[in-house]
Amino acid sequence: MSPRKLLALSGVVVVLFAFIVFFERKMPTTEERARKGDLYWDIPQDSVQRMEIVRNGETLEFQRAGTGWRMVRPEKYPADAFTVGSLLTDLAAMRRAGGEDTSEGKAADYGLEKAAISATLVWSDSGDPKTLKSRTVEFGNPVPGTDVVAARVTGTQKILFVPSSVLTGLKKGVDDFESREVFGALAPDVSKLEILRGRGKLTFARKDHAWWLAEPLSDLADGGEVDRLVGTLSGLRAKEFLHGAQDLAAIGLNPPLYRVTLTGAPKTPSMSADFGATRSDGNTVYALRDGQVLTVDRDIVDDLSKEAEAFRSKTLLGFNRTDVVGIEAAFPKASYVLAQKDGGWSSGSRPVLAGSVEDLMTALLDVKVRDFLEEAQSKGLPLPVATVTVRSKGSPNWTLSLYPRTGQLVARGTPRPNAFLVDRETPEKLEAAFRKAASTPPAPTPSAASRKP
Repeated sequence: MSPRKLLALSGVVVVLFAFIVFFERKMPTTEERARKGDLYWDIPQDSVQRMEIVRNGETLEFQRAGTGWRMVRPEKYPADAFTVGSLLTDLAAMRRAGGEDTSEGKAADYGLEKAAISATLVWSDSGDPKTLKSRTVEFGNPVPGTDVVAARVTGTQKILFVPSSVLTGLKKGVDDFESREVFGALAPDVSKLEILRGRGKLTFARKDHAWWLAEPLSDLADGGEVDRLVGTLSGLRAKEFLHGAQDLAAIGLNPPLYRVTLTGAPKTPSMSADFGATRSDGNTVYALRDGQVLTVDRDIVDDLSKEAEAFRSKTLLGFNRTDVVGIEAAFPKASYVLAQKDGGWSSGSRPVLAGSVEDLMTALLDVKVRDFLEEAQSKGLPLPVATVTVRSKGSPNWTLSLYPRTGQLVARGTPRPNAFLVDRETPEKLEAAFRKAASTPPAPTPSAASRKP
């Protein structure tokens, strides 16, 4: 091949490569062309900042708030994400329906001379977020015998035909656009729960993967019970929205009987709601969030009215077994030191069975509180008859101390304050579990093949 032909072919390759890089890669796929063929326009939904609906003199306005939406007119209240999102999809990706659009029909024939309903979207392009664009669409009458409705962009004469489902979404009541979630799905991220009732306060805080009571007393909380309460609050939904002026004092909301605040992850705003009197139906109570009066299921009051004692953990120790790296114990006639290293457990220099150590941790977590002692009852204790220390990685160590008292056995479980009554057989049961865990595992039985000469 001559150098001239080789050079020409190289030029063709360069041109084709440039076409692919600069043009073809930006061209829509077959699927995208098919989808966009049914669209009048495709506004980037993630860039829409505001949506406004005007219908028969009433205005509804929604503004983007973080990852969700908030209604700002006619009331200021969190918006239902699904309802607003579905309507936004219909408006931002307006689809054709009922054949081609026409500009020959008269606006009056389609109810567009003075449209009763209009919707406005305000958005910005990704390349220029400070410059806002807007589009207002007016909606007329449904076309008889079809499932389409006439529409047009404000300022133009061209009549569009779109699915009547868009009009259905625009006609939904104000209540349908308000979020019925009182707190939202915060359960996995809640780090603090505060219940204010009169002058008293019940406060829980998550610390080192466990729930702790912070007020009115300090103690380890029953994690399952607190998680259940947080889940109930996160799933709480409004039964009914009560619009118009309300006598808050008459319905127990000024001051409220209960004020509940959930705090989530860092940089996540807290969420609060007030709960008041039981409604006349006996099944719901009045509640208040963001100035909006609503009603919720009355069962929530049963949880909010519980005293702190109901949430104190009856399990004495609160360590996480997956974090444990060592367990030590001292009994009157024996001491034990178990340590985890390189994935295995040992007692001194001897390996021990991991299953026996798991059984030991189960025995420690099975130590239950029979009764809670007051601070005065926790003083003047004799020397302990047994001490157990559970060492953990990434969380506090736990120390169990057992003290004899006439006819009783008193226990402390540091870092829990105060003391508790436990079963008198606890030292014997724990020492048996330590003895089993520290025993040397039996030597493996030689296989039949290894016994052959």
